[in-house]
Amino acid sequence: MKTTKKSWIYLAASLAAIIGMQSCTKDTEILSDTDIVLAQDEEYADALYDEIDNLVITETYTLDENGYVTSSLKSADEDVCYSVTVDHPDSTNFPKVITIDFGDGCTIVVNGDTITRSGQILITLTDRCFVAGAQRIVTFNNFYYNGTRIEGTRTITNLGLNEQNRREMRIMLQDGKLTFGDGKWMTRNANHVRAWAHYPDAVLMDSLFITGSAYGINVLGESYEREIIEPIVKIRCAAYRWRWITISGTIQITNSARGT
Repeated sequence: MKTTKKSWIYLAASLAAIIGMQSCTKDTEILSDTDIVLAQDEEYADALYDEIDNLVITETYTLDENGYVTSSLKSADEDVCYSVTVDHPDSTNFPKVITIDFGDGCTIVVNGDTITRSGQILITLTDRCFVAGAQRIVTFNNFYYNGTRIEGTRTITNLGLNEQNRREMRIMLQDGKLTFGDGKWMTRNANHVRAWAHYPDAVLMDSLFITGSAYGINVLGESYEREIIEPIVKIRCAAYRWRWITISGTIQITNSARGT
């Protein structure tokens, strides 16, 4: 069976939206509608887990700044409808278990998009966020995002500073699975490194440089692999939240189940 490879160049995106495809080829043929939909599904899966990372990183940084005492937190969002609890509300006892609870349903509107979440995100924090080697191990308890059930174990590890003086985070996903409202599902495992170029006096100049790969099974039951060929570059688009927009990068998606 022949392996089909597709290369996608991403030039602009929002975190919770499918990244636009500027250039794509399938050997010497034009991509089929099915190829494009499958690539969009895979990119949507990546965006969903990224959105969870954004929330986890924002909440844990905020907790750290407040000594992990949730009663002293001041949310940057007026319409937050979830609760955050910490089993050891102090800065000395680790590991901690942090629970983000959306209850039976929590709906907000962001830039005109309605987002409904339910269930719980559970975070095991092994040390303070900025300590090299600290991990945030994320699991889910009956968690849904706009009707899609999200499963898996997401581990964010602080790797310390690299040679460019950028803080690196390794983000791994094990046994990831998305189950959609129509019953279709897809799986995902991933291993990425994010290098964070941080400017404390001008945070909107912050950038992320992302490398790594992912693999899984798509909604048709076909296996796929996703490799970042040229680093994905994102720039910060909100000073008070962990929010980013993609500006460049190249991703190659290989589907080994669909021959031509």
